[in-house]
Amino acid sequence: APDLRKTDCFDGVCGELPTEPLFSFTVQAGVVDSLVDATSKTLPTYIDLDEPKELKFDEADATNAWDLSFQRDKIRANGGGTNPSGTVEVLVLKDGDFDAMTQAPASGYVKDGSEPVFNTVEGGWYYYDLGVHRLTTLPHLYVVKTSKGDYFKVRMGNYYDTNGTAARIGFKFAKLTPP
Repeated sequence: APDLRKTDCFDGVCGELPTEPLFSFTVQAGVVDSLVDATSKTLPTYIDLDEPKELKFDEADATNAWDLSFQRDKIRANGGGTNPSGTVEVLVLKDGDFDAMTQAPASGYVKDGSEPVFNTVEGGWYYYDLGVHRLTTLPHLYVVKTSKGDYFKVRMGNYYDTNGTAARIGFKFAKLTPP
């Protein structure tokens, strides 16, 4: 069969995958402040925390080197139900202190199940306010064991960018000392 990826529609534009960067970041004192464009309704944006960098669809598929993917309000880790051959695991710490954590905890990590860890009832990264129809980020701290075996602390930021565009997700992350 022909490769369907070449003819998939990406937010109404058919025949081409996006070529512009969907991930931008700045690094200050070891903390990566980042913005990911997760506005596509058809394709996720794949992120490698170790580098840090975005992996385009074909590269993510071929190398399996991505750690997290973002699509609208869904955040998936590269392992378990999301990708059985992936090795990424996540630990959820409710109300964890991002600045104080320097070493990764030794246990409690899980792979995505039928629902991604970031979107489960226990680990969900946002609260949806029905009254105003907006997502509000919860103060959870996530520790991600990456595809390369390194550990990163991750704190989700806003779901909306400075212009109010939904699914332009801000988050920060930093490398941790292994347990």
